[in-house]
Amino acid sequence: MTDEPFNGQILIVTSEVRDGRLEVTAMVPAVAESGGTCTLTVPSSGASVTTQASEGKDVTYCGVMSIEVTGPTQDLAFTVSYASATTKAESSLTTVEPAA
Repeated sequence: MTDEPFNGQILIVTSEVRDGRLEVTAMVPAVAESGGTCTLTVPSSGASVTTQASEGKDVTYCGVMSIEVTGPTQDLAFTVSYASATTKAESSLTTVEPAA
């Protein structure tokens, strides 16, 4: 068993590029706690940003995470991870939803 069990999942709620920034909202279902952090990472550029998570009813919200995007936004992919004292979770590599 590891020190930080990989025991959660992350749902990406929204993802879009707006004014040169990737904006993502996400949540951790079935985990309601405060004190954790959410990290948005763009593997292709190595950019990442961390935000404080907030507790909801049977869910933990990551809120809006925003990273400046350099280069083409087509097929821009990212991951969101969550870490607290008891839970560690990460989304799969996700591609930004095309603008409607």
